[in-house]
Amino acid sequence: MPTLTTLQLPLPWEDFDLPSPLETRSTVLVDGPPAWAWSEATPDFPVAGCEVAAGTPAPGWDLDHVVLMVPDVAEAVATMAEIALAPRLRMDVKGRPTAFFRVGPVLEVIESPVRGPSLYGVALVTEEPLEVVALRWRSLGREVTDPRDALQPGRRIFTVRATEAGLAVMSPDVAR
Repeated sequence: MPTLTTLQLPLPWEDFDLPSPLETRSTVLVDGPPAWAWSEATPDFPVAGCEVAAGTPAPGWDLDHVVLMVPDVAEAVATMAEIALAPRLRMDVKGRPTAFFRVGPVLEVIESPVRGPSLYGVALVTEEPLEVVALRWRSLGREVTDPRDALQPGRRIFTVRATEAGLAVMSPDVAR
């Protein structure tokens, strides 16, 4: 099965007191222009490729999902089918058609008609209380929202603003 092995986004992990590159259970996160590397097969989106990277794990941290914006979710589903990946779920999220794929982490593909296909950002998951992480990151000079309920029942989330790529942090999925 194709797996997302390396994801590069303009997020300076060391500025968040995390190792750089950051190794997660399935994918290494690298600071740099948006790009990705896959095992076996790469979906045919106009996203740059990058070298497969090695990273350092951060105990208690993992990658929850990656967000890919596309002009048409149906076309994106067809593109993923070309490499034998089918969505695990399709639904509207805040009024936008969305498809979810398991590619190591979850790949959340969101329809956004004002954009061409582009890597938008990531959501990390941490075992630490979100309030503690938010406070620590604020002390590092980051603009962080207050933790709030996530769309997934039983989970909480906060977002980081003023970054070059989307970044959110979530509580663990207790249903896993």
